[in-house]
Amino acid sequence: MLGMDAVRIFDLEETTTLRPRDTLYIVAGLFLGFAASACGPEPTVPATTNIAGSWTANAHLFALSNFRIEMIQEPKGIVSGKWFADGDGGGGGCLPAVPCKAFGNLIGTNTVSQVTIELLGAGRFDGVLLHDTTLRGTFTVTDNYDTITFVRRSATPSLDRVHGE
Repeated sequence: MLGMDAVRIFDLEETTTLRPRDTLYIVAGLFLGFAASACGPEPTVPATTNIAGSWTANAHLFALSNFRIEMIQEPKGIVSGKWFADGDGGGGGCLPAVPCKAFGNLIGTNTVSQVTIELLGAGRFDGVLLHDTTLRGTFTVTDNYDTITFVRRSATPSLDRVHGE
């Protein structure tokens, strides 16, 4: 048989009320727990997608047109290769007012949040991989930018174009 002390422990009439501060701590703890469990990878983590290949953009930006990039991707999301474009003159290594076939090296990264490719001597692409065959973003030259879309023509780059042979 239970004694009187045991009965008081189970007395339903006694209740404990939470102070507003305690309620705030509980809600904040639950929120942080849910937020931590919903987090994805860091934005700078290399993407699981591979953007190696031959890409073209039918765009005319900043004295360059008919862009083509040939690149490979290393396991940690680093991309490298070559870029090519038709230059109107004065951009991408062309002499002022002298049209030429512009070209140069490229280096960049493919992360879970974005693709960044520096077309050395021409400008920088910042964008995202929309589909396996489409890169869309901005092409920036100094403080000016415009939108550009690259379409993958081949998943395998022309190796002689990537290595400059």
